[in-house]
Order: sequence, then C-alpha cells, then structure tokens
Amino acid sequence: MDAVEHLRQAFESIAENPRRAAASAMGVLWGAAAIVLMLAWGSGFVDFMKVEFGRFARGGVFMAPGITSSGFPGHRSGVRVRASRADAARAERDHRELIEAVVAEHVSNERLLVEARGRVRRLDLIATDPRFPYYRRFGLAAGRFFDDTDLARSRPVAVLGWDAAADLFEWPPDGVGSTLRVDGEPFELIGVLERKPGRQYTNTNRPENRLLVLPSSSAEARLGHDRDRISRFLIFPRGGVEPEPALHAVIATLAKRRGFHPDDTDAVRWFDMSQMMSTLELLHIGFSLFLGIAGTVTLLVGGVGIANYHLALLSERAVEIGVAKAIGARNGTLMRQAVLEAAIVAGTAALLGIGLGVAGCQALARFAPADMFPVPVISATVLGITALALTGVGIVAALVPALRVRRMEISLALREGI
Repeated sequence: MDAVEHLRQAFESIAENPRRAAASAMGVLWGAAAIVLMLAWGSGFVDFMKVEFGRFARGGVFMAPGITSSGFPGHRSGVRVRASRADAARAERDHRELIEAVVAEHVSNERLLVEARGRVRRLDLIATDPRFPYYRRFGLAAGRFFDDTDLARSRPVAVLGWDAAADLFEWPPDGVGSTLRVDGEPFELIGVLERKPGRQYTNTNRPENRLLVLPSSSAEARLGHDRDRISRFLIFPRGGVEPEPALHAVIATLAKRRGFHPDDTDAVRWFDMSQMMSTLELLHIGFSLFLGIAGTVTLLVGGVGIANYHLALLSERAVEIGVAKAIGARNGTLMRQAVLEAAIVAGTAALLGIGLGVAGCQALARFAPADMFPVPVISATVLGITALALTGVGIVAALVPALRVRRMEISLALREGI
C-alpha cells in the first residue's frame, strides 16, 4: 500500500466520524494554545521588567546605614551608623579603580508640603547632587538641573518631576522660575524632569514622576536635614567591575570612618540591582519549566484522548482488521495506517492550537499598552518547549493505537464481529 492510499484511507476514516475526531482533539488544541500564550507572556514579562529596571537607574547598589550588631570585639552593638556626603566622597576617591560614583541622598521620611501659585501638594523629597539625572536616567523637559555651584553655595533651588509639576502648574514647563514654598521655605523652581513612561514597578517607594529634588546642602541648610545622617548611598561600579567588590570597598571606608566592623552585616543594608535581574532570570527559567511541564501534561492528556478515540475506532473495525490479517496483511502496514490517522488528528489540532496561541499573542501585543503591561514574545524557548510537548503528544497518540493493532489476534478480532 503506497503513501497516497494510506492518506486516502486515513481521511476517509476521519470523515466518517468528524465530530468525535474534533471532540477528541480539543484537549490538544487548547493545550497547545495555552502553552504558547503563557510561555510567550513569560518571556515578555522578563523583557518588560528589564526595561523597567533600565528606566529606574544605570545599575549599581543602593546602600543605607543600619545599626551595629554584637559579636565583634572592640565594637559596640546597637549603635546607629551615621554617614555623610564627605564619607561618600572619600569612598569614591579611595577606590577610583572600582567605583565610578557614590551618590549620597537625603530622603524625606514623610511627604513635604509644597505650595506654588495657591496650590498645595504633598511631595516626596530626594536631596542629592548634580549627577542624579544621569545615574537615575532622568531627562529634562524644561529649565536646568542644579550644578556644583548650587550645591557648594546651598542655593535654594528645586527641580520637580513631571507629574508633581503638573499638579502645581497648568503646564509643567510654565512653572520654571516660580517660587515654591517647601514646608514654608522659599525655593526657586529651576527645572522640570521629563516624565518617565511605564508603570514604574521599580522605585524606592516614591513615584518617580512625583519627586521634589533639591541640592543636599540646601536641604541641610534650610529644611533641617542632618548632614551627618545621609539616608542612602547609590554606588555605581566602573564598567567591567562587579557590584560586590565596589560595595565592600565603600563599606570598608565607611567602617573605618564611622567605627564599626566591616564584616558587620547589620551595620549597613544594601540592595544590588544586578542581583535582582539575576533573580528575575532564574524565576523566568523556573516559570518556563513549570509551564512547560504543566502544558506537556495537559497536551499528553489531550493525546490520550486522541488515542482513546482511535482505540474506539479500532474496536469498531476489529473484524475488518482481523480479516485483513487473515488474508496476509502485515502488521507494519496496519500499524502505519493507525499511526497516520492519529498523527493527522493530533497534528491538525496542534497546528490549530499553535495558530490560536500566536493569534492571542498578536492580539495582546496590538491592543495592550506596551509601556503598561508585558507583551507576549514568541521566542526560541517558547517554540522549543512547545515542539517537545507536541512531540510527546504525537508519540502517545500514535503508539497506543498502533500497539493495539499489533497485539490484536485474528481469532479474537473475528469473534467480536459474531
């Protein structure tokens, strides 16, 4: 029997029971669509979070002073660690081979009252140095950012995030040159930052577009921030330098200047953005494996459904198969026929399911705001896992009925027809 005849008989057999064939294939169809859509969304989520991290800052480590712990002879426990802008500058000077910048920041514990042109809003304060826009990836929409002279002379100048300026002025750039009263103290608004897009899932518990940014020295001189109590350091290693050596270098300098043991893990708290990305990648791998296994199980269940459908057909055609064996038909020929029919049903369902999953991905990519939600991405990982899962389905759906044909005895097959 040639291939064309095999195909003709397979399609005729399926055409005799189209509804039953379609019902048996639904598990594979929906399973294939689900695995493509979910894996693609997982890949899109990782890309989305990479973009979100990239918008937040240029990488590096956030470090904040903590409280010393016991277990280090010669050092007191329970002492709150202090830090200053001078400490940050010294660490940067002492470790130039490792560190590109150490940016010191004052952060308000509570939102400050800011008044302009009769409007009052509560805003989050960050008091820092002129390198803030570069390392925190802010552009300027209007005016300028404060410079080293403003910092050195403690000038009462301020910069607002776009949304904060929009709350205080009808059109944010129009506010440049106006006077802001921050907790009653006058500051000149010299610039407005560009609005950062996206959901800003990555932040420091302060909305990026609603910041009030001042020179550190001005916050110390006019708002009462203690120059010896910096809230945090932003440590940016040089290119090619891992974050950990840069962090330990800063800790060593701070420990020497502030009298705590450099191995005291409670004396400082820190957050490494590169570690977060590594964790995200591991989560993505685990998520993909979980979805791949779950999807494969779902597809295998669908494959079993197709196999059961063909086993039912074989039972109905037991006499026909018995007669064929009795007159000399080879097991291989009959098995190929059974495998082909199962493969056509499973393959058609799989292709339709993949098409449905891809269509769902395209619909989400088209209608979901790219800056607000992850967009599914059809990647090599998605296609590879889907292909492996579908291979398993094809094997199950084809081998089960084929083995039934091989093991079918002529006498039993003929007796079923009596």
